[in-house]
Amino acid sequence: MASLVNANYSDSAIRFSHIHGNMAGIIYFAQKCFLNPYSIGIILVYCIRIFAVTICILFFQGCYLLKQGFYIIRYNSKAQSIDKMLGNSHISQNTKDFLLLVKEIRSYAFDSLGLIENDNYTRYVEIDKDYLVDVVSASDELAFNQHTWCYPFFGCFPYKGYFERKDAEKQASKLSRKGLDTYIGRVDAFSTLGFFKDPIYSFMEEYSVFGIASLIFHEQTHATVFLKNRIQFNEELATFIGTEGALRFIRMKYGDGSDAYRNAILAIEDSDTYMMLMRRLYKRLAKLYKSNVPDDKKREEKQKIIQNCKNEIMEKYNQFFKTDLYSAIGKAQINNAVLAIRMTYTLDLDIYYELYELYDRDLKKMMDFFKTLEKCRNDPKEIIRAKLKE
Repeated sequence: MASLVNANYSDSAIRFSHIHGNMAGIIYFAQKCFLNPYSIGIILVYCIRIFAVTICILFFQGCYLLKQGFYIIRYNSKAQSIDKMLGNSHISQNTKDFLLLVKEIRSYAFDSLGLIENDNYTRYVEIDKDYLVDVVSASDELAFNQHTWCYPFFGCFPYKGYFERKDAEKQASKLSRKGLDTYIGRVDAFSTLGFFKDPIYSFMEEYSVFGIASLIFHEQTHATVFLKNRIQFNEELATFIGTEGALRFIRMKYGDGSDAYRNAILAIEDSDTYMMLMRRLYKRLAKLYKSNVPDDKKREEKQKIIQNCKNEIMEKYNQFFKTDLYSAIGKAQINNAVLAIRMTYTLDLDIYYELYELYDRDLKKMMDFFKTLEKCRNDPKEIIRAKLKE
């Protein structure tokens, strides 16, 4: 499971991890040009770069990038230093405890997991929402062919994020009119892939220790290793490191007899069960789509298969799950877009666990291996499979 941040079955049950890097890139170069006291020569270089990049990118995604970029700048301008907040007598003790926990998690990410050491999660933003971004994904109605959005320099992504819900709904409606299955997921965090100092947001104070730790480790994995046009690998890796890293952190901090550790184990086990059920549904539908059945019949059978899956889960809920994390699944939207994006995060997680055992369950050594893949042009998962056969 990519995320277990919120204690209910909701759109945030899967985390869409990063906003498109090109939008962040434009703003980053703008800040370099106009906000930092560089020499004239360096300023000219940055301004030439931003002009070239901006003209190229805005030609393709102008209004979208400008609008979403506005929100990134606004949130960054509101960010407060965590260290300064800890020294502020007006900050509540609960918030200070949360910020101290974030600092511990960051240190663990660098020292024990081998993730990149940068200034991510050293700042805090007060926000009047309980999530950050709405993300649209889409797939063919009778095939698991994901719709993608492509950007110069940064590659293609099977999702597109919006800070305003109405913009996401407009995009989803447009794709639905083309006959695609669509899904709008609520997102708790994203990585700007090093262009900005990614902050902590106020709503994250409500997360469990496992929730905030897995979030930070997931996003820091993206900041450490991110391969262009290898989205499934990127998300599977971040999902694995986020989950296993958070579990190890909790065991180190609280012990394996603690409530925090037991609750994390239960959440992971339920997540595994949920993904097993979704993979089973995915395979049943994929078999249907490849059959010679007429399209009208496929549409009818598709809905029956999905509804039967929901009915089975709700009827046998206590046999499948140990928590109430997925108790609302009977009312949840399930279509090709939902299933395809779930598979993006978890389809081949088994190979990462096999590699974990090969490295004697040492996540830091694993990350050292993954860092060597950054410049590879071949399928990184095939490289992993080859290593497992050595």
